Amino acid sequence: MSNMTMMNASVATEAHVQVASDEGIRRRSLDGSIILAFLTGVFVQLSMPLTDLYEVPNVRAVFFALILGVFALRFLSGQPIKMGSFLLMSYLGLSIVLAAGILYSRAPIYGTTKVILVCSYFWLLGTVIYNLINDLTIGKAFLAGLFVGGLMLIGIIAIEFGNPIQLFRNTNRFFRLRFGEDGNPIMLGRHLALAITIIVTYVAVRRRWIDLAWSIPLGLLAFVYLVATGSKGPLLALLSSFVMTPLLILRGGARVSLSVLIMGVSILTVVGALEFLPKEFIEERFTEKVQNLSLRMPAYQDVVKALLESDAMQMLIGHGTGDYGYFALGHDGRAYPHNVLLEIAYENGLLGITMLVVALVYPFCAVLRAIRQPLESGHRILLAGLTASYISSVINAQFTGDLGANLLVGMFGATITSISTVRASG
Repeated sequence: MSNMTMMNASVATEAHVQVASDEGIRRRSLDGSIILAFLTGVFVQLSMPLTDLYEVPNVRAVFFALILGVFALRFLSGQPIKMGSFLLMSYLGLSIVLAAGILYSRAPIYGTTKVILVCSYFWLLGTVIYNLINDLTIGKAFLAGLFVGGLMLIGIIAIEFGNPIQLFRNTNRFFRLRFGEDGNPIMLGRHLALAITIIVTYVAVRRRWIDLAWSIPLGLLAFVYLVATGSKGPLLALLSSFVMTPLLILRGGARVSLSVLIMGVSILTVVGALEFLPKEFIEERFTEKVQNLSLRMPAYQDVVKALLESDAMQMLIGHGTGDYGYFALGHDGRAYPHNVLLEIAYENGLLGITMLVVALVYPFCAVLRAIRQPLESGHRILLAGLTASYISSVINAQFTGDLGANLLVGMFGATITSISTVRASG
């Protein structure tokens, strides 16, 4: 009996050691995921100044390769990777449809570039994000990374351009805030709008009144810099996301009240900005350009006309991925109608637009399912803030850039879909 007792004790000890070892592995994996999520959030915001201001070559490609490499190591260590999510399958299906469209495109070089970007930033990066941010703690680390990156972005702008009041006093009607001579003011506007959204979300998650002392001035500073970019799309997307998110996330009469309150505050902020900013700048960048939709309308009309004149086959599969470049320029070059729905409808037909709409709508469906569950306040607020970022990115995609340039759509789509599957105990 004593030998049997000793054997049982030995087995129990080995089992305890195995459990402790497994728990240590899970702890290290969680710590690694938290660090990776944080760094990913930081990089999203710093990619703008690193590329446009400091001219670091291929910075996005290098970081993308890095996170793929780290994630590959996680897979090799034995951790499972979820590939069968409906969202990831829709991203993959969209990538396949776009890849097939190269075969009959008149701009195959531009089309190939677009397919590589869409496949990389939607399907591959979406797969990484979906598997990485699968825990509420990791989601908050991602939020913290976006927050820190946003602070650094605002700080870099302040160092480069100084006092925004003085900045506007010394500008002319054609001024647009950007990094470097070749910098993109619209993309800078997007990242500033994202910084504002994340500041609001970060403060709401922490729920400390003292945070208002620094967050309100910081948010107003970022908003003034956003207006200084002269970019209407990011500004409209930011305000629209703040109004739409409560309607989507909250339940009962509170959602309407909060949306009306946000709309009222937004209107007062815009009116105040109109009084504060130089009249010539407002007229050039907003009043006059809004009247003609900033020259976007002719491109929209050309696409609609081309769609109406298409034959049955072109209506089904489109004119080919990247073909709008040939349509607009007369050669294989990068050009787009600044609206991803019209872009894909023209280039990839009903098949492509169906895949795109499914990919865009599914994250909202996941959020709607999640909010019916008894989520803790921190979880609900985090989901609301990230959903606002997704709404903003989808709206932005209807005003500027091609599908390959709108990587935030795929990233935040995967993020809110994954966060929506985290249980209340997460």
